Amino acid sequence: MSTNIDYGVAHFFGLYDEVAYMTVQSDSWTESFKLDIEVSDVEGRVITNRLDDLFQELTIEGVMLQAGTLPVTGTQFAYGGVTWIIKSVDDKGTNKDFRKFSVKGVKYAQIA
Repeated sequence: MSTNIDYGVAHFFGLYDEVAYMTVQSDSWTESFKLDIEVSDVEGRVITNRLDDLFQELTIEGVMLQAGTLPVTGTQFAYGGVTWIIKSVDDKGTNKDFRKFSVKGVKYAQIA
């Protein structure tokens, strides 16, 4: 009978997804609640916390592909299995590097 040997744990490497107009070099994904209300009793102790309207925000940064075009704010794109609304696009160009830009997408709990 063979002995099982544990060599450690597996880690997720790299990015969640890719997009058609850029080579994604980094992504940043945050989740928070837009409504976060704490209710205290007469002694000032928090007795309940109301969390509502889950808000997700994604920022992807990378290099524009030669055939790529800048995305338009207000449109949607898919990344990591989620459909995002493009909130802002930051275009960064220099004369000594590839054209880089970042796209900020948002996802609200009640907006499909």
